[in-house]
Amino acid sequence: MGDAIQDWMETTWINHVVIGYAWSWPTLESLHFLALCTLIGSLLIMDLRLIGFQRVIPLSAVHSLMPVAIVSFVVNLITGLGFVFGDPRTYTSNWSFWAKMICVGLAGVNFIVYYLRVEPVLLRNGPNEPTPMLAKAVGTASLIFWFSVLSFGRLLPYLGTGGG
Repeated sequence: MGDAIQDWMETTWINHVVIGYAWSWPTLESLHFLALCTLIGSLLIMDLRLIGFQRVIPLSAVHSLMPVAIVSFVVNLITGLGFVFGDPRTYTSNWSFWAKMICVGLAGVNFIVYYLRVEPVLLRNGPNEPTPMLAKAVGTASLIFWFSVLSFGRLLPYLGTGGG
């Protein structure tokens, strides 16, 4: 990322709040972690049901977790932006960060496929019917993308820092 953008990020009020107070970064970390737990937990239940596990659970019950996943994602987005604005040079120069962002983007595309192509079919099916092959593929891809996001995020301090 260009130096001018990094310089600008370091002059914003967001950077000041994140770096200027001792409690800001730990608060962001805690919120990011808790939201990630609820996001991954919700997605795990939804995606495993899409793949075909636990067909005794109605799809509508599993679908009711969608708002939890969306709110959790939004919290992660906001706190993640706080990290990037708080230390833009560290994040934007780290290939693990960019790998994580690519996986988030792919997960977003996968969600759009789910929303436009899979969900309409599932709403027409009965609550305990087997899911179509596209639903299984979307559920599998979602798990791969989100566990990759989790892994690259956890490895941010260790990978791609240029230190060894």
